[in-house]
Amino acid sequence: MKVNLAESFHPDPKWKWLEFFLGFKRAINLYSPFRGSGIKVIQFEKEKHKIFVQLKMNFFNKGYMGTHFGGSLYSMCDPFYVYLLMKRLGSNYMVWDKRAEIDYINKNNSSVFAKFEVTDLDIEEIESLLSKQKKISYIFMTDVTDFHGNTIANVKKTIYIRRLLPNTKKKEF
Repeated sequence: MKVNLAESFHPDPKWKWLEFFLGFKRAINLYSPFRGSGIKVIQFEKEKHKIFVQLKMNFFNKGYMGTHFGGSLYSMCDPFYVYLLMKRLGSNYMVWDKRAEIDYINKNNSSVFAKFEVTDLDIEEIESLLSKQKKISYIFMTDVTDFHGNTIANVKKTIYIRRLLPNTKKKEF
């Protein structure tokens, strides 16, 4: 039996429900792995396709050396590019994390921040590439910074994007 990817690829109904009733920011901030790690979306600019995230230092994310646990630093960067792309591209595209790299630059023992943005230029480039290829890998970069703007870590996310149905009406997830 052949599987129709367009019908099988969609967000979990739980998340759709939470996002509908609470909004994205509240829903993601209630997510227990984020709450336990001290990760919080502090600003969501839906129209500008930007998300700002904070990781507060606490007992649960402090490593052996008294600095942020590296897994928490990465976790604060994990879902946001995929989410923003899914919202921008619509349900005719499959969007998945493919690869992630994080370079730890400086130690830190206070709150850290990261900004995630999918620009119009990104969307134009993605759609141009997908007009020539069935699937692509697209790279986003962001920095994790402290309150003063000092870089704590560099994050590189490679996102797999595939068009599911050619030339159909765009529908939002």
